[in-house]
Amino acid sequence: MKKTIVLVMAMLCVSSQSAFGWGTDIPIWTEGTVNCFDVDYNPDTGDMYVAFQQTGKHLIRVYQSSDHGETWDLLTTFGTNRPEGAALRTDLERIRLLYDESPKGLDVFFVNSNGNLVSMRVPLDVYEPYYIVVDNGPVLEGSFDITQNLNDGRIFVTWMDGTSNGDNQYVKYSDDSGQTWNSRVNWTWSGGEKRQSLAYGPGSVDHLFWTYAGLGYASPTEITFFRFPSSGGLYDIKTRLTYNVLKDYDPRVAAANVDDSGVWVLYNRDRGGHEIDLHFRYSPDAGQTWDPTEYTVSAEDGIDEYIADIKFYKGYPNQYVDMVYIKDDPLLGTDAVWTYASTGDASNWRGSQVVNDQDVQPWPEDVAPRIIYSPGASATGGGVVFSYFGRNGLYFDAPWVEAQYTLAITVNGSGNVLSTPAGIDCTSSNITLTTTCSHDFAAGEPVALQATPIHGINYTSQFIGWSGDCSGSEICLLTMDSNKSVTADFGALGIPVFALPLPSGPNLYTYLPVEVPVKNPEASLCKPFAVGDVAGGTLNLQVGLPPFSGAVDVYLGIYAPVISPDVFIIKPDLSLQLLSSGLVPWISSGWGDIDGSLYGNIQVSPFPSGIYELYLVVTAAGDPDPEDYYFWSTYFVVP
Repeated sequence: MKKTIVLVMAMLCVSSQSAFGWGTDIPIWTEGTVNCFDVDYNPDTGDMYVAFQQTGKHLIRVYQSSDHGETWDLLTTFGTNRPEGAALRTDLERIRLLYDESPKGLDVFFVNSNGNLVSMRVPLDVYEPYYIVVDNGPVLEGSFDITQNLNDGRIFVTWMDGTSNGDNQYVKYSDDSGQTWNSRVNWTWSGGEKRQSLAYGPGSVDHLFWTYAGLGYASPTEITFFRFPSSGGLYDIKTRLTYNVLKDYDPRVAAANVDDSGVWVLYNRDRGGHEIDLHFRYSPDAGQTWDPTEYTVSAEDGIDEYIADIKFYKGYPNQYVDMVYIKDDPLLGTDAVWTYASTGDASNWRGSQVVNDQDVQPWPEDVAPRIIYSPGASATGGGVVFSYFGRNGLYFDAPWVEAQYTLAITVNGSGNVLSTPAGIDCTSSNITLTTTCSHDFAAGEPVALQATPIHGINYTSQFIGWSGDCSGSEICLLTMDSNKSVTADFGALGIPVFALPLPSGPNLYTYLPVEVPVKNPEASLCKPFAVGDVAGGTLNLQVGLPPFSGAVDVYLGIYAPVISPDVFIIKPDLSLQLLSSGLVPWISSGWGDIDGSLYGNIQVSPFPSGIYELYLVVTAAGDPDPEDYYFWSTYFVVP
C-alpha cells in the first residue's frame, strides 16, 4: 500500500502539458507496396473508406474505419477480372472510390484488362460486390474521374479513349447508383494531358465543374474550365484559366459546399528541373466570373511543389475546402502539406501543416496523398491518407489524431518495469538476460516507471538504478514531450531468495509431460521430472529441483507395465533396480539446486509401445519410511 501511495503522489507531481495538432501516423495497411488508392467517407456516420491495389496482386482491397481513423479493418476484397472472362490485372494505375448514400454502398471504379471502365458496387449491408460496365472503351486509364451531386445522388464520370494522348472526351451520368449510364459529353479531344478533374458545386442551380490541361489554346498545355448545369444540357461556361509559355497541367477543381459556390482550380506549372510550382485561380460565383489574379500556393526555387488533392466538406453549408500538396525538397525529403481556404478569404491558404512522420510517396498522382473527412471527429477539418516513400503501405493522420511519442525500455537482469498509466509491463526473469519493450504515449503525458526485482532460484535480485532518460533508483518520472529511452539495471546478491520447505505430510502432484524441468517456489507448481522431445522421437530424462530448507533424499522411479509389473528405481550410478529389491535414493542428503540429465538423448523407436510413468519423491534426509514427502508424477507415451 505504501508503494502505491508513493507512486500516485509522484504522478501528481509531474506537470502535464496539452498537445494539439497532427499526431502520429496511424497505419491502415503495412503488408507491402501499393499501385494506387482512393478514399471517401460517410457524411452521416464519419466512417472512412480506402480502396487500393497491392503491387503485384490482382485483388482490390477496401478498408474501413468506424472510429475516426484510430483503427482500420478490411471490409472486402474483389478481383479485377470483371466482367467474367477479363484477365486479372496486377498493375492498376488508377482507382476512384465513391460513397453513395442511397442505397448505401461504395462504388470502386477501375479499368480492366479489356480497357473497359468498370464500377464495382460494394453494398454496405451485405458486402457482396457486383460489377457494372460503365463503358467498353478502350478507356485511357489515367484519364477518368468521378463526382456526385449530393442533392439528387446523380453520379458523373469522365474519361478519354484512344491513344496515349486521347482521341475523344466523355462525360456520362447515372441516376440509379451506377446501374445505367447516360451520355453527357462526347467530343473530339484536341490533345494534351490525360488527367482530368470533376467536382460538384451546390448553389441556387447545381453545377458540374470540369477541368483539364489541353492543347486547344496553345502549346504547351493550358488549363480549361467548363461549367455544366447538373440537371442536363451543354456547358454554359467555358473559360481558359492560364496564359503563359510554360506547361500547366494536372488541374484539380473543388467548390465550397455553399450556395453559388466559390470554385478553386489548382494546377502545376513546370519551369524545368526541380522547379514545379503550385498555382490556382478562384471564382467567387460558381465559375461565372474569375478573379483576374493567378495566385501561388508555393513556388520555392529548387523545390517541386505540386497538387495532390483538394476536396470540399459534404455537410451543407460549409464554406471551407481542404487541400494537400507535395513539397519535394531534394535535401530535406518529401512532405505532404495540408492546408485550407474558405470563400471568405479565398486567396489565403491557412493552417499549413506537414502531416507525415516519414517521407511520402509523391508521384504518380494515383498514389499521392488524399484528403478525407470524418464528421463527428473531435477536431474540424479533413485528414489525409498517404503512402510512405517507395509506395510503402498506407497511413492516416488528421487534426484530431493525438501526437504520440515512444517510450523504449531495456531491462538488464531479473526484474520488472511497470508504467503508470498502463502501457509498459516489461519483465526479464533471468539475471543474465536483457529484455526490451516499448509503448507509445500521448504527447505531454506524464509517465511514472516503477522497478521491481524478480528473485531467482539461487539468487536475490536487486534494483541497481536507471540510466538513459532517468537516473537514480527511485520512481522514474517522465513527461512524454519526445521519444524517450530508459534502461533498468538489476543485479544478483547470490543468496537464494527462497527454498522449498521440507515436506510436511503427503503432498502428491501430477502434471502433463514437459520437455524441460520447471522450478517454482510453490511445490505444487514444480514439474521436476522432464522427458525431452518424445513426440519428436527423442527421450531425454531430466531432473530439476530448487533448493530445500534442509537436507533431502530424492528418489526416481519408472513404471513401464509393457516391460515389467514392478517399478524400476534409478540408483546414483544410473543403473536400474526393481522396487521389490529395495528403495535406493538417487541423491542422498541433497541441499542445493538439483539439475541433471540422466542418460542424454535416447531414441524411443526401440521401446515397446505403451505408457511409461515417471515418479520423483523427496523426503527429509535419512527417513526411509516417511509420512512426510513430496510425490510428483508424470508420464510419456511411445506410440
